[in-house]
Amino acid sequence: MICSQYGPVVVGWDGSKTFVNPSLCSKRVGLAEFLELINIDEIDKRLLYLLGIPRGYVTTYKLYAEVLGTSPRHVGWLMARNPLPVILPCHRVVKSDFSLGGYTGGAEVKKKLLAYEGALCGDRPCRVVRPRMIDDVRDALFKSLGLA
Repeated sequence: MICSQYGPVVVGWDGSKTFVNPSLCSKRVGLAEFLELINIDEIDKRLLYLLGIPRGYVTTYKLYAEVLGTSPRHVGWLMARNPLPVILPCHRVVKSDFSLGGYTGGAEVKKKLLAYEGALCGDRPCRVVRPRMIDDVRDALFKSLGLA
């Protein structure tokens, strides 16, 4: 598994999906090189709205659902099936009451990621945006992870 550091977590890539804090890494690379390895072309397009949530901000399951024309529960289902956690920042989606909700890597990892990105005021999210579709996926990936 190829791994890279993103703030408080290690992200692993097995050729089809990413893992948060994997137990074993065969090779470590820089984050920019890591992103170049990932094929995002076959990703569910509804997940690309995650790249329209800037670093330092969150959105809610409800706002995400409104953009997609579905329910917040369905958005939770979609986030739970994100094959690229951290890279497609599903950790930036929180509950409407601004509690963090669940996360693939666990609630503490979600909190650490949001703190690293400057999205928390104290222990709670403080800047909320409506997710938007992005024009250039690669550019948005680099911006989302603070590389552009």
